[in-house]
Amino acid sequence: MVRPRLHALLSFSIPLLAAIGCGPEPPPPQRPPSRVADTRTSILVLEDNPDRLDIDSTAFGRIDADIQYLASPELAGRGTGDPGARLAAEMIRTRFQRLGLKPYGDALNGAALAGAGTSAPPGTSATPSYFQRFDARVGANATRPILLFGNAKKSDVPAVVADGSSTATAKGTLVFVGYGVTAAAVGWDDYAGKEIEGKIAVILAGAPRASKTDDKLKALRDFGSSRYKIRTAREHKAAGVLIVTDAEELPSAPLDPSGMGLPAAVLTRTDAATRIKGVDFKADKIWDVRASGSPKDLGKTQLELTTRVDAVTADAWNVLAALPAREGSPHAAEWVVVGAHYDHLGMGNQFSRAPGKRAPHFGADDNASGTAMMLEVAHRLSKLPTKPDRNVLFAAWGAEEMGLVGSRYFVDHTTVPAAQITAMINADMVGRLRERQLLIDGTATAAGWTDLIKTASDGLRLQLTFGAEGYGASDHATFTAAKVPVAFLFTGVHEDYHLPSDTADKINIDGISAISTLAARLARSAANLDNRMAFVEPPADPHRGARGGFKVSLGTLPDYAYQGKGLRITGTRPDSPASRAGLVSGDVIVKVDKHDITNIHDFMFSLGDLEPGREATLEVERNGKRVTLKIIPAPGQGGEPHPKNPPPGASPSSSTAPHSPPPHGTGSPHSPPPNAPPSPSVSPKHP
Repeated sequence: MVRPRLHALLSFSIPLLAAIGCGPEPPPPQRPPSRVADTRTSILVLEDNPDRLDIDSTAFGRIDADIQYLASPELAGRGTGDPGARLAAEMIRTRFQRLGLKPYGDALNGAALAGAGTSAPPGTSATPSYFQRFDARVGANATRPILLFGNAKKSDVPAVVADGSSTATAKGTLVFVGYGVTAAAVGWDDYAGKEIEGKIAVILAGAPRASKTDDKLKALRDFGSSRYKIRTAREHKAAGVLIVTDAEELPSAPLDPSGMGLPAAVLTRTDAATRIKGVDFKADKIWDVRASGSPKDLGKTQLELTTRVDAVTADAWNVLAALPAREGSPHAAEWVVVGAHYDHLGMGNQFSRAPGKRAPHFGADDNASGTAMMLEVAHRLSKLPTKPDRNVLFAAWGAEEMGLVGSRYFVDHTTVPAAQITAMINADMVGRLRERQLLIDGTATAAGWTDLIKTASDGLRLQLTFGAEGYGASDHATFTAAKVPVAFLFTGVHEDYHLPSDTADKINIDGISAISTLAARLARSAANLDNRMAFVEPPADPHRGARGGFKVSLGTLPDYAYQGKGLRITGTRPDSPASRAGLVSGDVIVKVDKHDITNIHDFMFSLGDLEPGREATLEVERNGKRVTLKIIPAPGQGGEPHPKNPPPGASPSSSTAPHSPPPHGTGSPHSPPPNAPPSPSVSPKHP
């Protein structure tokens, strides 16, 4: 069943096609009055020579107005497939058009335009568009699972598909495996001593109730997600999974269509007690256990379990415009890309840190801030008296929050010659500049990036931190994988990330203006180089293999602007291994077990040697003293890699590639579904 928001989208799909074509110029978006950030610092403003690209005081109003509109209630979070995302795309298209930039999206043929109620210009068969349309997954449609016990011919069992279930059919006898958890550190293994290959694992939902009061068992709360249970059952060669919930209400159907490799369903304990003999699911002693038990066969009755989970897709758009190179330039065939994603989480989805809350997630920092910066760079470069030597493509990516879908689609279906893209500059979350600290990642993807960036920052009083890798959870990673030099601009995570509280009033407009100036200078410098930058494969994390990430998670929130020795954290995820271990904001991690930590990469390398559930030692510097802490890592996300974190060197997947929930690991402020264990990422945005 298509979600209601997609029905709304269908109602305006034809007008949008008309707007994409050659229709009249739409009226400008109505924006609230401009607000000037009170965080502005005194910076020398030099406007006597536009070619100098110094701070422009008129930029404050433009940036502020753009963020106010993009993060307004009218756009309701710009969720992919929602009307707000379409309005955002139209606003960006209007800005590009008024700047005189050339459309570089799809070429719409006459037949398509006629079907939209308009026609191609006389004497032409197509008209250029600012829009590049693609399909994006926005959710899942999980049909009611079929459970046939014994010789039953009809399924009458109330149940829902479990989050993480695959589309499949399994048949086998039942075996009860308690909570389905293996955690060596607390001596817990629900699978010990029993072969369950080919059987249907019956598993209790969540974590043992005793973990709420027994300090020894508190770590088990990280092992309660259905995805973890399905993955663990799969590793023990089960054929399928039945999860029994400690409630009389079933959970909501899953929103993510990616599966963990087995069919899995959820039923209530009353329905389980009625149909499954050998376990008293209504007895508290089943749920209050303080030690694991051995798997228990539940007779010879066969269960045939069938589940189906289909992806729900919606139309989405990249918005693309070009500033042509100067006439006569020897590099006029080459391109520099300046991009930012404009989508966010709409009214909240599986990636929200407030799961289940139906409210606008305004996304002022993520990523109205980056979009406003990209538009300001377009404004500044379009006004230059002398155009750059290379073409500059300005790109507003759609569906980034769904897994970099828009930028991936562009790389697979480029509207400019792919081999002629010489550099990509990406802005994602640049609205919370604090203490003038800006992270720029990807500097090792080409020789000379760091020097160009330092020159571009001259006079802006920005405190720069450089990262090398170029991979991670934003659109630049798509270009890194395509072997294009990248520079990723980022001002850090914060407590409002992926929450409804990421609002426009918290944005540092002055900071975005300074970053826009740096980005404009950097884009022009990259476009004017005598020789194009050669891509260099950045240093890769050796623990990020094809299965998509570290096997453990701690729940720390790193401070990426910190330039000292060690890894300083800004906080921890609630009820995470890090918070239970006693880590606090400001701690500097200097050792993990036997590994000294000099920077964030050392920290991430050390995670590869940790085991879920096995106690590890952390040493931190706190208020000038070294403190030793004990931590029990949680399991990381298993299964296929998440598209926001492809393995180093992997080619970008198509927009229809399967994807799993976003990472929730060492530092990501993402929240998982209820009871989901956090999982790691190595991205500066989603660590």
